Amino acid sequence: MNDEQKLIKNLIKGDSFAFDELYKQYYNQIYSFSFRYLQNKQDAEGVVQEVFIKVWNSQDKLKEINNMNAWLFTITFNQIKMIFRNMAIERRKMETVAISSIFEDHSAISEIEFNDLMEKAEDIIERLPSRQKSVIKLSIKEGLTSIEISKQLGINKRTVENHLSSARAFLKKVFKEENLIPLVIYWLLL
Repeated sequence: MNDEQKLIKNLIKGDSFAFDELYKQYYNQIYSFSFRYLQNKQDAEGVVQEVFIKVWNSQDKLKEINNMNAWLFTITFNQIKMIFRNMAIERRKMETVAISSIFEDHSAISEIEFNDLMEKAEDIIERLPSRQKSVIKLSIKEGLTSIEISKQLGINKRTVENHLSSARAFLKKVFKEENLIPLVIYWLLL
């Protein structure tokens, strides 16, 4: 029986020393991996905490684990994805609140005017190059993160970010040129 198998066996028994050993052995790797994606110390530490809580609460499942490293990083990756999803949901909520506050005052803009503006926005989006159009629509309409868009389209995350940046710059420029002030405000929130 190798060291990892002994560690798993002791974890199954609820041995807190084995848990401490696992924590010491993997903390830095999980933290670094999380920080690389999240770029936020608190979020990365939160992921580490959630991963080890999940380990402690999954003692009955540990019998099935053949590779502790792979299992821990699968849990870590899933926690990171959940954070990105939550961030996208929160961003959409904030955008909705910002948009509704912009258009709440009916004297400022009517529903018909709002619909016209949104149609104009759609028309302007259609002017984008094909890939930029796909990326911006996935970002805005589906609230996907750069990583999720990257996987869905089968392109590099950095390429997705470049397309998003170029598309947003183009949209803001055209909105300003065509004096679509409410849309300018909206796109500045992106």
